[in-house]
Amino acid sequence: MRSHPLFRRAGEFAAAAILTFALAACGGGNSAVGVSSGSTSTTNATVEQVSTVAGSTAWGATNGPVATATFNDPCDVAVDAAGNLYVADTGNHLIRKIDTSGNVTTVAGAGTGGNVDGNGVAAKFTFPNGFALDSSGNLYVADSGNNTIRKIDTSGNVTTLAGSSTPGSANGRGTAASFDFPAGIVVDPGGNLFVADDGNNLIRKIDPSGNVTTFAGSGAQGSANGLGTAASFNAPHGLVLDASGNLYVADAGNNLVRKIDPSGNVTTLAGSGAQGSANGQGTAATFNKPNGVAVDASGNVYVADTGNNVIRKVDSAGNVTTLAGSGAAALTNGQGTAASFDSPDGLTVDAAGNVFVADTLNNAIRKIVATHS
Repeated sequence: MRSHPLFRRAGEFAAAAILTFALAACGGGNSAVGVSSGSTSTTNATVEQVSTVAGSTAWGATNGPVATATFNDPCDVAVDAAGNLYVADTGNHLIRKIDTSGNVTTVAGAGTGGNVDGNGVAAKFTFPNGFALDSSGNLYVADSGNNTIRKIDTSGNVTTLAGSSTPGSANGRGTAASFDFPAGIVVDPGGNLFVADDGNNLIRKIDPSGNVTTFAGSGAQGSANGLGTAASFNAPHGLVLDASGNLYVADAGNNLVRKIDPSGNVTTLAGSGAQGSANGQGTAATFNKPNGVAVDASGNVYVADTGNNVIRKVDSAGNVTTLAGSGAAALTNGQGTAASFDSPDGLTVDAAGNVFVADTLNNAIRKIVATHS
Protein backbone atom coordinates (compact mmCIF):
# COMPACT_ATOMS: atom_id res chain seq x y z
CA MET A 1 0.00 0.00 0.00
CA ARG A 2 1.33 3.44 -0.79
CA SER A 3 1.87 5.76 2.11
CA HIS A 4 -0.67 8.46 2.81
CA PRO A 5 -0.08 11.74 0.93
CA LEU A 6 -1.85 13.92 3.50
CA PHE A 7 -0.84 14.47 6.95
CA ARG A 8 -0.98 16.54 9.89
CA ARG A 9 1.82 19.00 9.93
CA ALA A 10 4.83 17.92 11.96
CA GLY A 11 6.66 21.19 11.65
CA GLU A 12 7.36 21.57 7.94
CA PHE A 13 6.61 20.35 4.41
CA ALA A 14 9.29 18.70 2.34
CA ALA A 15 9.91 20.35 -1.02
CA ALA A 16 8.01 17.82 -3.10
CA ALA A 17 6.12 15.70 -0.59
CA ILE A 18 4.37 15.96 2.74
CA LEU A 19 5.13 13.95 5.83
CA THR A 20 3.11 10.74 6.19
CA PHE A 21 -0.03 11.28 8.21
CA ALA A 22 -0.42 8.58 10.83
CA LEU A 23 -4.18 8.93 10.79
CA ALA A 24 -4.27 7.64 7.20
CA ALA A 25 -7.07 10.00 6.27
CA CYS A 26 -6.39 9.94 2.53
CA GLY A 27 -3.95 7.62 0.81
CA GLY A 28 -2.93 5.49 -2.14
CA GLY A 29 -4.60 2.61 -3.90
CA ASN A 30 -3.84 -1.09 -3.69
CA SER A 31 -5.26 -4.27 -5.16
CA ALA A 32 -8.54 -5.40 -3.68
CA VAL A 33 -9.09 -8.59 -1.75
CA GLY A 34 -12.31 -10.47 -1.18
CA VAL A 35 -14.43 -10.37 1.97
CA SER A 36 -17.05 -12.72 3.28
CA SER A 37 -20.68 -11.98 2.56
CA GLY A 38 -23.04 -10.31 4.99
CA SER A 39 -25.48 -7.44 5.23
CA THR A 40 -26.75 -4.83 7.60
CA SER A 41 -30.10 -3.10 7.80
CA THR A 42 -30.55 0.25 9.51
CA THR A 43 -34.33 0.06 9.33
CA ASN A 44 -36.82 -2.79 9.05
CA ALA A 45 -37.49 -2.05 5.38
CA THR A 46 -34.17 -1.15 3.80
CA VAL A 47 -30.74 -2.48 3.02
CA GLU A 48 -27.77 -0.45 1.85
CA GLN A 49 -26.39 -1.35 -1.57
CA VAL A 50 -22.81 -0.23 -2.22
CA SER A 51 -21.51 0.27 -5.76
CA THR A 52 -18.55 1.94 -7.45
CA VAL A 53 -19.37 5.14 -9.35
CA ALA A 54 -15.91 5.74 -10.80
CA GLY A 55 -12.30 4.77 -10.29
CA SER A 56 -10.57 1.56 -9.39
CA THR A 57 -7.67 0.40 -7.25
CA ALA A 58 -5.36 1.43 -10.11
CA TRP A 59 -4.39 5.05 -9.55
CA GLY A 60 -4.07 7.64 -12.29
CA ALA A 61 -5.52 10.87 -13.67
CA THR A 62 -7.42 9.68 -16.72
CA ASN A 63 -10.56 11.56 -17.74
CA GLY A 64 -13.41 10.03 -19.74
CA PRO A 65 -16.21 7.56 -19.04
CA VAL A 66 -16.51 6.45 -15.42
CA ALA A 67 -15.63 2.89 -16.42
CA THR A 68 -12.11 3.92 -17.43
CA ALA A 69 -11.46 7.13 -15.45
CA THR A 70 -8.87 7.02 -12.69
CA PHE A 71 -8.12 8.99 -9.52
CA ASN A 72 -5.25 9.27 -7.06
CA ASP A 73 -6.20 9.41 -3.39
CA PRO A 74 -9.55 11.25 -3.64
CA CYS A 75 -10.28 12.82 -0.26
CA ASP A 76 -13.65 14.50 -0.63
CA VAL A 77 -16.76 14.58 -2.77
CA ALA A 78 -19.60 17.09 -3.18
CA VAL A 79 -22.82 17.00 -5.17
CA ASP A 80 -24.65 19.92 -6.79
CA ALA A 81 -28.39 20.43 -7.26
CA ALA A 82 -28.24 18.87 -10.73
CA GLY A 83 -26.59 15.69 -9.45
CA ASN A 84 -23.07 16.36 -10.72
CA LEU A 85 -20.33 15.11 -8.42
CA TYR A 86 -17.15 17.05 -7.69
CA VAL A 87 -14.07 15.23 -6.42
CA ALA A 88 -11.05 16.52 -4.54
CA ASP A 89 -8.51 14.34 -6.35
CA THR A 90 -5.92 14.98 -3.71
CA GLY A 91 -2.97 12.94 -4.92
CA ASN A 92 -3.27 14.44 -8.39
CA HIS A 93 -3.62 18.03 -7.07
CA LEU A 94 -6.84 18.34 -9.10
CA ILE A 95 -10.53 19.13 -8.78
CA ARG A 96 -12.51 16.71 -10.96
CA LYS A 97 -16.16 16.47 -12.00
CA ILE A 98 -18.36 13.46 -12.68
CA ASP A 99 -21.37 14.64 -14.65
CA THR A 100 -24.78 13.00 -14.71
CA SER A 101 -23.92 11.29 -18.00
CA GLY A 102 -21.03 9.47 -16.32
CA ASN A 103 -18.19 11.47 -17.83
CA VAL A 104 -15.17 12.54 -15.75
CA THR A 105 -13.42 15.84 -16.51
CA THR A 106 -10.92 18.14 -14.80
CA VAL A 107 -12.42 21.37 -13.42
CA ALA A 108 -9.22 22.94 -12.16
CA GLY A 109 -5.59 22.16 -11.48
CA ALA A 110 -2.53 21.48 -13.59
CA GLY A 111 -1.87 18.07 -12.05
CA THR A 112 1.33 19.15 -10.31
CA GLY A 113 1.60 20.68 -6.87
CA GLY A 114 1.84 24.45 -6.63
CA ASN A 115 0.11 27.60 -5.47
CA VAL A 116 -1.03 29.43 -8.59
CA ASP A 117 -4.30 31.24 -9.27
CA GLY A 118 -5.72 31.20 -12.79
CA ASN A 119 -8.40 29.69 -14.96
CA GLY A 120 -9.04 25.94 -14.89
CA VAL A 121 -5.97 23.85 -15.61
CA ALA A 122 -3.71 26.92 -15.41
CA ALA A 123 -4.24 26.99 -11.64
CA LYS A 124 -2.29 24.84 -9.20
CA PHE A 125 -3.16 23.27 -5.85
CA THR A 126 -1.13 21.23 -3.38
CA PHE A 127 -3.06 18.31 -1.96
CA PRO A 128 -6.55 19.87 -2.04
CA ASN A 129 -8.56 18.14 0.63
CA GLY A 130 -12.09 19.25 1.55
CA PHE A 131 -14.43 21.42 -0.44
CA ALA A 132 -17.91 22.86 -0.48
CA LEU A 133 -20.42 24.18 -3.02
CA ASP A 134 -22.52 27.29 -2.51
CA SER A 135 -26.00 27.87 -3.92
CA SER A 136 -24.56 29.71 -6.94
CA GLY A 137 -22.29 26.83 -7.93
CA ASN A 138 -19.01 28.29 -6.66
CA LEU A 139 -16.57 25.76 -5.19
CA TYR A 140 -14.51 26.49 -2.08
CA VAL A 141 -11.42 24.35 -1.60
CA ALA A 142 -9.39 23.65 1.52
CA ASP A 143 -5.99 23.62 -0.19
CA SER A 144 -4.28 21.78 2.63
CA GLY A 145 -0.72 21.72 1.33
CA ASN A 146 -0.80 25.46 0.66
CA ASN A 147 -2.55 26.35 3.94
CA THR A 148 -5.10 28.37 1.97
CA ILE A 149 -8.77 28.52 1.08
CA ARG A 150 -9.32 28.77 -2.67
CA LYS A 151 -12.43 29.66 -4.67
CA ILE A 152 -13.40 28.29 -8.08
CA ASP A 153 -16.16 30.35 -9.67
CA THR A 154 -18.63 29.05 -12.23
CA SER A 155 -16.30 30.14 -15.06
CA GLY A 156 -13.50 28.00 -13.63
CA ASN A 157 -11.45 30.93 -12.37
CA VAL A 158 -9.39 30.03 -9.30
CA THR A 159 -8.53 32.69 -6.70
CA THR A 160 -7.14 32.63 -3.16
CA LEU A 161 -9.85 33.65 -0.72
CA ALA A 162 -7.93 33.42 2.55
CA GLY A 163 -4.63 32.30 3.99
CA SER A 164 -1.05 32.37 2.81
CA SER A 165 1.49 29.64 2.16
CA THR A 166 2.98 30.20 5.62
CA PRO A 167 1.25 28.10 8.30
CA GLY A 168 -0.17 29.95 11.28
CA SER A 169 -3.32 30.78 13.21
CA ALA A 170 -3.68 34.52 12.66
CA ASN A 171 -7.12 35.98 12.20
CA GLY A 172 -7.59 38.83 9.74
CA ARG A 173 -8.88 39.62 6.29
CA GLY A 174 -8.17 37.37 3.34
CA THR A 175 -4.52 36.55 2.79
CA ALA A 176 -3.54 38.36 6.02
CA ALA A 177 -5.04 35.41 7.91
CA SER A 178 -3.27 32.07 8.23
CA PHE A 179 -4.20 28.39 8.58
CA ASP A 180 -2.30 25.18 9.31
CA PHE A 181 -3.45 22.31 7.13
CA PRO A 182 -7.09 23.33 6.60
CA ALA A 183 -9.04 20.15 5.92
CA GLY A 184 -12.85 20.32 5.99
CA ILE A 185 -14.93 23.23 4.76
CA VAL A 186 -18.63 24.04 4.55
CA VAL A 187 -20.64 27.09 3.46
CA ASP A 188 -23.88 28.30 5.05
CA PRO A 189 -26.84 29.95 3.24
CA GLY A 190 -25.53 33.39 4.19
CA GLY A 191 -22.21 32.80 2.47
CA ASN A 192 -20.17 32.25 5.62
CA LEU A 193 -17.50 29.57 5.37
CA PHE A 194 -16.49 27.32 8.25
CA VAL A 195 -13.10 25.62 8.10
CA ALA A 196 -11.70 22.69 10.08
CA ASP A 197 -8.21 24.05 10.70
CA ASP A 198 -6.70 20.65 11.41
CA GLY A 199 -3.15 21.61 12.39
CA ASN A 200 -4.37 24.38 14.69
CA ASN A 201 -7.11 22.28 16.35
CA LEU A 202 -9.59 25.05 15.54
CA ILE A 203 -12.82 25.75 13.69
CA ARG A 204 -12.46 29.00 11.78
CA LYS A 205 -15.08 31.23 10.13
CA ILE A 206 -14.72 33.33 6.98
CA ASP A 207 -17.51 35.87 6.54
CA PRO A 208 -18.68 37.08 3.10
CA SER A 209 -16.30 40.05 3.29
CA GLY A 210 -13.33 37.68 3.70
CA ASN A 211 -12.71 38.32 7.39
CA VAL A 212 -11.33 35.26 9.21
CA THR A 213 -12.11 34.65 12.89
CA THR A 214 -11.89 31.71 15.28
CA PHE A 215 -15.34 30.20 15.80
CA ALA A 216 -14.48 27.38 18.21
CA GLY A 217 -11.47 25.79 19.84
CA SER A 218 -8.67 27.00 22.08
CA GLY A 219 -5.90 25.75 19.82
CA ALA A 220 -4.68 23.27 22.42
CA GLN A 221 -5.27 19.58 21.75
CA GLY A 222 -8.13 18.35 23.88
CA SER A 223 -11.73 17.20 23.94
CA ALA A 224 -13.35 19.76 26.22
CA ASN A 225 -16.89 20.81 25.49
CA GLY A 226 -17.88 24.43 26.02
CA LEU A 227 -18.63 27.71 24.33
CA GLY A 228 -16.43 28.82 21.45
CA THR A 229 -12.77 29.06 22.40
CA ALA A 230 -13.40 27.31 25.74
CA ALA A 231 -13.82 24.06 23.79
CA SER A 232 -10.96 22.02 22.37
CA PHE A 233 -10.39 19.63 19.46
CA ASN A 234 -7.68 17.28 18.24
CA ALA A 235 -7.10 17.35 14.48
CA PRO A 236 -10.66 18.27 13.41
CA HIS A 237 -11.10 17.11 9.84
CA GLY A 238 -14.55 16.94 8.24
CA LEU A 239 -17.36 19.48 8.65
CA VAL A 240 -21.02 19.55 7.71
CA LEU A 241 -23.91 21.93 8.41
CA ASP A 242 -27.52 20.87 8.98
CA ALA A 243 -30.67 22.77 8.06
CA SER A 244 -30.87 24.33 11.54
CA GLY A 245 -27.37 25.76 11.36
CA ASN A 246 -25.67 23.18 13.57
CA LEU A 247 -22.13 22.19 12.61
CA TYR A 248 -20.94 18.61 12.95
CA VAL A 249 -17.21 17.97 13.21
CA ALA A 250 -15.25 14.77 12.61
CA ASP A 251 -12.83 15.25 15.51
CA ALA A 252 -10.40 12.67 14.17
CA GLY A 253 -7.67 12.77 16.81
CA ASN A 254 -10.24 12.40 19.58
CA ASN A 255 -12.23 9.60 17.85
CA LEU A 256 -15.35 11.72 18.33
CA VAL A 257 -18.16 13.39 16.41
CA ARG A 258 -18.78 16.84 17.85
CA LYS A 259 -21.68 19.27 17.42
CA ILE A 260 -21.48 23.06 17.44
CA ASP A 261 -24.78 24.90 17.68
CA PRO A 262 -25.31 28.31 16.01
CA SER A 263 -24.29 30.11 19.21
CA GLY A 264 -20.92 28.32 19.20
CA ASN A 265 -21.62 25.84 22.00
CA VAL A 266 -19.63 22.63 21.47
CA THR A 267 -20.91 19.24 22.66
CA THR A 268 -20.05 15.62 21.91
CA LEU A 269 -22.62 13.93 19.68
CA ALA A 270 -21.09 10.46 19.57
CA GLY A 271 -18.01 8.57 20.64
CA SER A 272 -16.38 7.84 23.98
CA GLY A 273 -12.96 9.05 22.92
CA ALA A 274 -11.56 5.53 23.02
CA GLN A 275 -10.52 3.98 19.72
CA GLY A 276 -12.87 1.21 18.65
CA SER A 277 -15.76 0.16 16.44
CA ALA A 278 -18.61 -0.36 18.89
CA ASN A 279 -22.12 0.66 17.94
CA GLY A 280 -24.40 2.11 20.58
CA GLN A 281 -26.03 5.23 21.91
CA GLY A 282 -24.06 8.47 21.73
CA THR A 283 -20.95 8.34 23.86
CA ALA A 284 -21.26 4.57 24.31
CA ALA A 285 -20.17 4.14 20.68
CA THR A 286 -16.55 4.21 19.53
CA PHE A 287 -14.76 5.32 16.33
CA ASN A 288 -11.28 5.04 14.86
CA LYS A 289 -10.03 8.31 13.37
CA PRO A 290 -13.32 9.52 11.81
CA ASN A 291 -12.49 11.93 9.01
CA GLY A 292 -15.69 12.77 7.12
CA VAL A 293 -19.23 13.74 8.08
CA ALA A 294 -22.42 14.35 6.10
CA VAL A 295 -26.03 14.96 7.06
CA ASP A 296 -29.32 14.17 5.34
CA ALA A 297 -32.62 16.05 5.31
CA SER A 298 -33.89 14.05 8.29
CA GLY A 299 -30.94 15.00 10.46
CA ASN A 300 -29.11 11.68 10.28
CA VAL A 301 -25.34 12.13 10.40
CA TYR A 302 -23.11 9.86 8.30
CA VAL A 303 -19.51 9.33 9.37
CA ALA A 304 -16.55 8.09 7.35
CA ASP A 305 -14.92 6.02 10.09
CA THR A 306 -11.59 6.03 8.32
CA GLY A 307 -9.51 3.82 10.59
CA ASN A 308 -12.25 1.17 10.70
CA ASN A 309 -12.86 1.21 6.90
CA VAL A 310 -16.61 1.61 7.45
CA ILE A 311 -19.42 4.14 7.09
CA ARG A 312 -21.36 4.75 10.28
CA LYS A 313 -24.73 6.40 10.84
CA VAL A 314 -25.80 8.51 13.82
CA ASP A 315 -29.57 8.84 13.76
CA SER A 316 -31.50 11.80 15.11
CA ALA A 317 -31.84 10.02 18.47
CA GLY A 318 -28.07 9.62 18.73
CA ASN A 319 -27.93 5.90 18.01
CA VAL A 320 -24.78 4.82 16.15
CA THR A 321 -24.89 1.90 13.70
CA THR A 322 -22.66 0.59 10.94
CA LEU A 323 -24.24 1.47 7.61
CA ALA A 324 -21.76 -0.20 5.26
CA GLY A 325 -18.37 -1.85 5.27
CA SER A 326 -16.97 -5.06 6.69
CA GLY A 327 -13.95 -3.44 8.29
CA ALA A 328 -11.60 -5.17 5.86
CA ALA A 329 -9.46 -2.87 3.70
CA ALA A 330 -10.63 -3.78 0.20
CA LEU A 331 -12.81 -2.68 -2.73
CA THR A 332 -15.88 -4.90 -2.71
CA ASN A 333 -19.39 -3.93 -3.75
CA GLY A 334 -22.43 -5.47 -2.10
CA GLN A 335 -25.02 -4.97 0.61
CA GLY A 336 -24.16 -3.30 3.88
CA THR A 337 -21.36 -5.11 5.67
CA ALA A 338 -20.70 -7.35 2.67
CA ALA A 339 -19.15 -4.32 0.98
CA SER A 340 -15.70 -3.01 1.82
CA PHE A 341 -13.77 0.26 1.74
CA ASP A 342 -10.16 1.26 2.27
CA SER A 343 -9.70 4.42 4.36
CA PRO A 344 -12.92 6.19 3.30
CA ASP A 345 -12.60 9.92 3.91
CA GLY A 346 -15.02 12.58 2.64
CA LEU A 347 -18.68 11.86 1.96
CA THR A 348 -21.85 13.67 0.96
CA VAL A 349 -25.59 13.00 0.70
CA ASP A 350 -27.71 13.98 -2.30
CA ALA A 351 -31.33 15.12 -2.29
CA ALA A 352 -32.55 11.54 -2.72
CA GLY A 353 -30.62 10.34 0.33
CA ASN A 354 -27.86 8.54 -1.57
CA VAL A 355 -24.48 8.66 0.16
CA PHE A 356 -21.36 9.21 -1.96
CA VAL A 357 -17.97 8.33 -0.50
CA ALA A 358 -14.41 9.28 -1.44
CA ASP A 359 -12.88 5.84 -0.92
CA THR A 360 -9.37 7.15 -0.67
CA LEU A 361 -7.02 4.18 -0.64
CA ASN A 362 -9.14 2.48 -3.31
CA ASN A 363 -8.86 5.54 -5.60
CA ALA A 364 -12.60 5.28 -6.13
CA ILE A 365 -15.89 7.09 -5.63
CA ARG A 366 -18.50 4.83 -4.08
CA LYS A 367 -22.27 5.13 -3.74
CA ILE A 368 -24.54 3.79 -1.00
CA VAL A 369 -28.22 3.49 -1.91
CA ALA A 370 -30.91 2.47 0.56
CA THR A 371 -33.17 -0.06 -1.19
CA HIS A 372 -36.27 -1.88 -0.01
CA SER A 373 -35.62 -5.44 1.06
